[in-house]
Amino acid sequence: MIIATGNNFGAGQIEFKEYLSDNMIILNGRFSFDYTKEEYLNADVLEIYVPELPMKRSLETAVFLTYENTYGRMGTIVKSWIKNKTTICLENLEINSKYGSREFWFMCAYLPKGQRNTFEVEGQVDLHLDNLPWNFREEHEWAVVREKWAYLCFVIEGFYQAEPDTPFAIDLVNFPADIISEVPYVAQTTNKSGFGSHFINCMVSEGKFSNPGCSEQFLKDASSSFVKVFIVR
Repeated sequence: MIIATGNNFGAGQIEFKEYLSDNMIILNGRFSFDYTKEEYLNADVLEIYVPELPMKRSLETAVFLTYENTYGRMGTIVKSWIKNKTTICLENLEINSKYGSREFWFMCAYLPKGQRNTFEVEGQVDLHLDNLPWNFREEHEWAVVREKWAYLCFVIEGFYQAEPDTPFAIDLVNFPADIISEVPYVAQTTNKSGFGSHFINCMVSEGKFSNPGCSEQFLKDASSSFVKVFIVR
C-alpha cells in the first residue's frame, strides 16, 4: 500500500494499492476531494506526493473522474503522469461547478517515458463473456493475467430490452476467480445527460462481473458500455 505524503489541492489522505517495477507502475485507488477549496481552484496541475517510486517519469495515462448530477453518477477521464519519483500529476479539468461529489478513481498503468524496447504481451487469456442478460452481446473482450496484476477490457452492446435497476451477473470465462476488485462500468453515450458518461460501481469476483443495475437514463443514453481496467492482485 502506498500512502501519499501530501497533495497540492486540499484532498485528505490518499492511498493506493500498487504494483511497482522499473517498466510499469499500476495504481488502484479512489478518493474524493472538495472542488470548492482554494488550493484546488488555484492549482494548474494537481499533484500527489508519494514515497519514492522506481520510475523517474512516465508517459500520460488516464484516470477516471466522476461526479454526481441529476442523472446519477457521471464522469470522464483526465490525463495523469509521473512527474518525478515522488510526484504523481493529474490534469485539473474544468467542470461546471453545479456538478458535485467528485472523486478520482485510479485503475491505470504508467509506462516510462522515452522507453524504446519492444513491448510484448505475456499472459493473455482467452476471455469471453457468458450468460449475458436480455439482448446484451459482447463486442470486444481482452484480458491479460500476470502473477501480481491483471488487465481486463470488454465492450457490451444491445440495451433496448434491458430492465432498469435490475441486478445482473456475467461470467468472465477463463478469468481467474481469485481476482477481486471494484471496477467502473462506463456507458459510451451521445452526451444527452450532460458532461461525460454514466458510471456504475460494479464488482469483479469469482470469475464474474456483477452489476447492481443500470438506471433507466443509463440505458437510454448508452450506445454501448465497457470496462477497461488494470487490477493489482
